[in-house]
Amino acid sequence: MKKNTVIYVLGGAVVVLLLALVGILAYNYGKGDKPAQAETAPVEKPAPDTVVVREQVAAPAPKPEPEPEPEIQRNVLADSDWHLVGTIAGKGVVVDLTNYDGELHGSYYYSKYGASGALQLDGYVDRSGNVSLEEYNSNNGVYSGYLTGRISRKGVLSGSFTNNRGNTYKVYLQAK
Repeated sequence: MKKNTVIYVLGGAVVVLLLALVGILAYNYGKGDKPAQAETAPVEKPAPDTVVVREQVAAPAPKPEPEPEPEIQRNVLADSDWHLVGTIAGKGVVVDLTNYDGELHGSYYYSKYGASGALQLDGYVDRSGNVSLEEYNSNNGVYSGYLTGRISRKGVLSGSFTNNRGNTYKVYLQAK
């Protein structure tokens, strides 16, 4: 065989292989694009002068999942009036304070005795929620102790109360 003939034969074989590869790729690509067809009964062919209208029915759109409600972040530190309920030394108390630019003024009473036995509170809260209050007897203004603690933005005040005799008790209050 001549050298040119071998080149033409090899070149032809390469072209045939390339065409076969392109055909295989095109066949496989076409399979992936076609929607699956449901098995149906044979359809009668309409008469040549009949117009056939096919209705396309779209699949229903998936319902979006409801978004969760955003958690409401309460910022008690921004409130001017605080109503707190909880315990001091394990006894139920109700505390009402007014926050005026970090200065706190108000009163509290033990639930057992009611509002008639209210004690006066004066002090401050800083931007971080650190609370310091002094307690006075509402009837005679005599100092009777102090409360220190921290109030969270969600309204939980925890800390301690020390009376004028030096006894210290746990404090847990929550904004209502």
